[in-house]
Amino acid sequence: MPSKNNLNSSNIPLWEALLPFLIMMILVIGGSNVLEFPLQLTLLLSVMVAGIFAYRRGIKVPEMLDGIGDTLRKAMPAIVILIAIGAIVGTWMFSGTVPYLIYYGLKLIHPDYLPVTAFLVTAIVSTFTGTSWGSAATSGVAFMGIGDSMGVPAELVAGAVLSGAVFGDKVSPVSDTTNICAMASEISVYDHIRGMLPNVGLAGILAAITFLVFGLMYSGTAASSAQINVVLDHLDSFYHLNPIMLLPPAIVFLGGYKGYPPVVLMLVSSFTAILIGTFLNGFDIYQGAFAMVSGFNTSMVTQSELPALLGTLLNRGGMEGMMSGAVFFCVLAVSFGAIMEQGGFIRPLMRVIFSWIRSAYGLVLAAFFSGGLLNGVSGNAMFSILTTGQMFRGGFRERKLPLSLLSRSMENSMTLLESLIPWHVTALYMSETLGVSTFDYLPFAFFNLFGVGLFFILSKRTTNKVPAV
Repeated sequence: MPSKNNLNSSNIPLWEALLPFLIMMILVIGGSNVLEFPLQLTLLLSVMVAGIFAYRRGIKVPEMLDGIGDTLRKAMPAIVILIAIGAIVGTWMFSGTVPYLIYYGLKLIHPDYLPVTAFLVTAIVSTFTGTSWGSAATSGVAFMGIGDSMGVPAELVAGAVLSGAVFGDKVSPVSDTTNICAMASEISVYDHIRGMLPNVGLAGILAAITFLVFGLMYSGTAASSAQINVVLDHLDSFYHLNPIMLLPPAIVFLGGYKGYPPVVLMLVSSFTAILIGTFLNGFDIYQGAFAMVSGFNTSMVTQSELPALLGTLLNRGGMEGMMSGAVFFCVLAVSFGAIMEQGGFIRPLMRVIFSWIRSAYGLVLAAFFSGGLLNGVSGNAMFSILTTGQMFRGGFRERKLPLSLLSRSMENSMTLLESLIPWHVTALYMSETLGVSTFDYLPFAFFNLFGVGLFFILSKRTTNKVPAV
């Protein structure tokens, strides 16, 4: 019950509010990375630990289940998109869309410039479609395949893909988080984007330069031209490569720019890809249906022996794989956040943050860390943005700080950080989609890292002339 939870939260000591969160961190980091337990198990144990603490606060199991159900209903649009992305990856392999991009990527892109190219192209796709998840699953998967064929370190390519996906998502007028941040701050989406540009633009330039330098540093590890030619020859013989294979991404790309619902675009794109694979490649339409549901596998359409590398590149996708992977992670992460909220453990942490505010810059930092904390614990960016905006709008107005500063405080604490928090839904999705663990790609997520640092520097300059309390 909400009133009961509010009473409970006022009596929870800080150490008890922090303990479930710290235990989850230990389980995820230690259990999954040191002891190598399945991540699903460590997240499930984290949910159980949160449930035990909530039970001690008087929250019964049926109430916890109701709270989890309510939260999952709010997260259902994101879950449906996850499932649709699984369908896209499987069918785009079936149609030859991703192999087409890999083929010409291997032909046209030099290994030295692969990281910076992956960053720029994924950023463009993400800007037009408004989804970092979708751009990572489409152009991002293609670049991971190109990098694998070239021998470029997977963690570097994943960092470039993630950086580009987040960059585009932050400046896209059709991005859900961009619009929600503007709405929660009570400003227009274009005022929000204009406020973001100095931070985002400079971080983007620095990231592009860094990816270029790292690409040159890793050039000596690239695969030989003979190995690349083997992959090219097999792709050319396996698929009837044709520019029409770019129609499925064009549907998502242009439809997203026009503002059509992403799930509808993804499904239309998937069915279009099945038709292309059937009529252009000579595959069976039933195999296309299986690729959509269970993922594409070269054994479905050929009995001939293919190089293991080709199987690694092509055998992926499917709604079932997404359900057992990213969607399962999402359910567990959201369940943990729902129990933490229902048990009243978040409010004591927020009180501590508010107690630290002594200046205008302190208010900005409080908004940033509050948003990051809510997002990290709940795994729900929408809830975190709306709650943070409601808590801090009045304080920003009282300090005569521009509300665009509040909106970019929230945007930075959400989109820059969530893909770097190993237990967050976004990080789990990116890791699953790109095939690289969060800890491996984190040091190479240069846009995210530069963006956070620049946010602190630029926000300090903005608030320098505002007197302390």
